[in-house]
Amino acid sequence: MNYFYSASPDGEFRLPPAGHPWLRGDGLFETIKSENGELFFLDRHISRLAFAAQELRFEEADFPSLRHEAEQLMQRTAGIPRGRFRITLFPDATFLISHEEAPLRTSPQKLYLSPKLRFSDAPLTGKKSLSYGEGSFGLRLAKSYGCDDLLYLNEREEVVETGLANILVEHRGNFTTPSLASGCLPGIVRGVLLDWFKDVTQSDITFEDIASASGLYVLSSLREIDLVTELHTAAGTVQKFQISAAAEKLRADYLINSRSLPNS
Repeated sequence: MNYFYSASPDGEFRLPPAGHPWLRGDGLFETIKSENGELFFLDRHISRLAFAAQELRFEEADFPSLRHEAEQLMQRTAGIPRGRFRITLFPDATFLISHEEAPLRTSPQKLYLSPKLRFSDAPLTGKKSLSYGEGSFGLRLAKSYGCDDLLYLNEREEVVETGLANILVEHRGNFTTPSLASGCLPGIVRGVLLDWFKDVTQSDITFEDIASASGLYVLSSLREIDLVTELHTAAGTVQKFQISAAAEKLRADYLINSRSLPNS
């Protein structure tokens, strides 16, 4: 079951037949993991949302009220054991929040190297925008090659991210994620890892760096830290990865700390 809250005066969300930012894909969203009545890193998500809204010249939203309503909905839906909690913000400062069950995904993660580049300085670069046509096309393209998602490079041929997640590259127990200058999203799990673990750093990453990597992982609020099992290219090459002992420890430490400090 899905649960919704809207900032409309009567609590109902009504989509006009035309002209609404929703129909134009003009808005921002945050996807937050919930588990046993707890929201993970809510303050970090709201801070990222507020920064992106300011960058895109949205009207100033009442973020304390938004946070309060998010907490209220979380209390009313605390029976969801593992969920996808979503906040959608529109340019006129109205918002919609929802909560739905999101079972743990356990299937292997296979990536395909995107034939299209991502521009590192586009207006929506590094923001979770409702304008998601490019991402949706990428997922369909990946699926046509038997993969789950695309791995994107930018105009400098640096690794950026996948369509759904940040990237973490391992070289013998040392972990690197693309710098924000690449155009990647300032992901929540990415930021937490950089703050908490000295073995995780950020830097410019080339495709050659991945070719020599001992491990490749995706980072997202729902998947947290998940192994990439295969990376496919148009040339027909397939690079395979297995999780290392160092990555197992990193993931275990992250899971333990995030559940004891879910809003740090």
